[in-house]
Amino acid sequence: MDEAELLCDRVAVMDEGNILEIGTPDELINTLLKKGFKREKLEKLATLEDVFLDLTGKALRE
Repeated sequence: MDEAELLCDRVAVMDEGNILEIGTPDELINTLLKKGFKREKLEKLATLEDVFLDLTGKALRE
């Protein structure tokens, strides 16, 4: 799902061969949030890539 969120312009959510919803990842996420969805556990606000960039001042591909 993370890859789809980053790489896709549009996605379709399917269950047992039925399309439940089609839209951009942002549209689908915003629709869910408008319904009052709240994640039980807050994800970290930084990643290991952020740690690397902060500590080295370099991008990963340099």
